[in-house]
Amino acid sequence: MHYFRKTLSLAAVVSLFPFPGLSSPAENATGNPATALKPINVLDFEAATGIQRRAAEDFSHLDPTTQAELIYGRSGKDGQLLLANMTLYAPDGLQIVMMERFEPLTSAVDCKGDDGHMSLTFKSKDAFKHALDTWTFINQAPEKKFLLIANHDGCGPDDERQPYLITKVQENEATLTTNLTAQKAPWSEIAGSYDLDFGRAIPTNKTIERRGFFDILSGDSDTSKSASFPLSVGTPGVTTAIVSTSVSVPLPLGLHTATDKLYSFSLSCLDCYVTGSFEVTGHLSVHDYHLQDFTLSGTPQDFAAKLMLGTTIAAPYSPDSLSYNKTLFSAPIPDAGISVTGIFSLGAIVSYDIGVSTTFRGSASMIFGLTASLPNTAVAIADIQNPTQSSATGFDGGSFDPSFNLTALSASVTVAAFSQPKLSFGVDITGIGHLDVALALKLPLVEATVAAAYNESGLCSTDPGASKTGAKVTTDVAVEVDLLLDAKLGSDTTPSASFVLFNAKKDLSSNCFPIPIPGLTSSNSTNTAITATPTLPTTAIDGVTSVPVTVIGVPTVTPVTTVAVKARGWSA
Repeated sequence: MHYFRKTLSLAAVVSLFPFPGLSSPAENATGNPATALKPINVLDFEAATGIQRRAAEDFSHLDPTTQAELIYGRSGKDGQLLLANMTLYAPDGLQIVMMERFEPLTSAVDCKGDDGHMSLTFKSKDAFKHALDTWTFINQAPEKKFLLIANHDGCGPDDERQPYLITKVQENEATLTTNLTAQKAPWSEIAGSYDLDFGRAIPTNKTIERRGFFDILSGDSDTSKSASFPLSVGTPGVTTAIVSTSVSVPLPLGLHTATDKLYSFSLSCLDCYVTGSFEVTGHLSVHDYHLQDFTLSGTPQDFAAKLMLGTTIAAPYSPDSLSYNKTLFSAPIPDAGISVTGIFSLGAIVSYDIGVSTTFRGSASMIFGLTASLPNTAVAIADIQNPTQSSATGFDGGSFDPSFNLTALSASVTVAAFSQPKLSFGVDITGIGHLDVALALKLPLVEATVAAAYNESGLCSTDPGASKTGAKVTTDVAVEVDLLLDAKLGSDTTPSASFVLFNAKKDLSSNCFPIPIPGLTSSNSTNTAITATPTLPTTAIDGVTSVPVTVIGVPTVTPVTTVAVKARGWSA
């Protein structure tokens, strides 16, 4: 029985590539180890969640089987009990017995340290006889053996399950004791095939304090909940300088009135923040030390973002462009890192990026941006092994409220910007390899086109005294969902690729701003925007984007291959 249903959804952008500060998947960005999940007694779990009532005597738990269920958990923040459920499939030629399932039949368990022996004393003669009937087959030949997984104090390290290879059984009928020849088996040698689900949560305000402790739950505990990870970053009302630069370059040939032309560009984040959380779960399937399936699932919860930027730009010749992005915030998520000892580990950090790109002629000074939210029903599916099967739905149900204020303009500007909250995971799979995974959402992605214009009768109004000059502004908003992949698992290397899962764009508004522009007449008015459209930076590694930005000194990198997959969008 596999207790957690495999539900797949991921929020927003999923990208796999190395992240600075996440060199070890079992550690978060500060180098702190991921918190190990503690073993939870399977019988306690089944009784607490109503899956199965605890039987007084069930001798079938002594029988070797071809698979075993292992439950792990730990207390998280906000009253969550984080869970992981593993189905371990027996290695070739071996069968599995779970001690925690038959332990109620025993009166004493002694692993006797590391001397290679273990003794089990049973409460009844019937239980003792059943153990001998099902286990003594290994005495028939040296190659016969079975795997015993212990979850008992004194058997292996504290708060860990310990597998043992059992090669011989001896009995003492007078004391109802079986003496086993037992050799510790590393997880790396026996966990070659398994399914693992992680990220489920049970609401509780208590903690797991000892091995197998699960009586903190009631009989109707709900295991359908997903673990919720906070993604609130940034501080409302705080101004953060993003970039300020000016660059002189030689004039084009034939122009000799000056020796240089001056580009200038400044950008500040006037009010940039994200609130809300992600519900994230995952499913991992391994067969014979080969990854068969790896999916991450999640959905935004009460997710809102505000992006308000102030910029001043100038260029004497047109059109020219700049592109820049910056990580404003990066820190580990408390209690988000998890580890199943010997099997799997995951570390997590949250970061917040700002990206901007502009194509311009002349000069402009403006404040622009919007507030945006996503519906709690938005869902994305990221299938790491089969990325073309990934998809995203529900992101077109968001709400967007644009804002624009123009204080100076001499020609025309098109500027695009995004704020990008990002969840970054480092994943280590025993016997398989390492993954770096980032869940990133470009929200909002806003583009404003501003054109200086002139109308003899009044640009924005025909009222007497109306300004003949000003700016025409159109604003678009978009949400983009991508899957970027760069995985190295053992001898398998996946080429870097980008899959577009969702791309939605809306025309939000058109406005006219009456402002005096000295020297602007009908003969030199643009009345239309410049035709070049800026290209936003892609998801960045350490501030480097796939857009050449020689003007502000950011090196050029080679963009990854882009493939459209199940692209969905809004109609204009």
